Amino acid sequence: MSADSTDHPEEIPHAHDQATEVAHAWHHFRENAKFFAGFLSIILLTVFASNIHFDPPWNTVVILVLAALRSGLIAIFLASLFKNFSFVFRTLTFTAIFLFFMILLSMWDSTLPNVGNPITLPKLPPPASHVP
Repeated sequence: MSADSTDHPEEIPHAHDQATEVAHAWHHFRENAKFFAGFLSIILLTVFASNIHFDPPWNTVVILVLAALRSGLIAIFLASLFKNFSFVFRTLTFTAIFLFFMILLSMWDSTLPNVGNPITLPKLPPPASHVP
């Protein structure tokens, strides 16, 4: 699964020009620094949001939105690693569908009223007392 040589002009044999290589390295550094700053800011926002008390429906919404932002940034990073996006998008799609069904399963198994049919264990009879 090799990429086309036109996708990576730095891999085409050429005379080594130090100024060009340094500029290319700085270009990649800036891209990675932007990703790191974005990811760190979302993590700090998550930590800040965990200290705020939201009403019950908004707490779930905030958690899901922040998780979606982090997942989106990771997907963008992974997509930048590959020029052929089909594998990345198939994996991301499977992960999203899997997460959706895991959330539904958790809601079905929850003990919140009117949410689902919680799985409960039958109550055991009290142990019989032994009198010698």
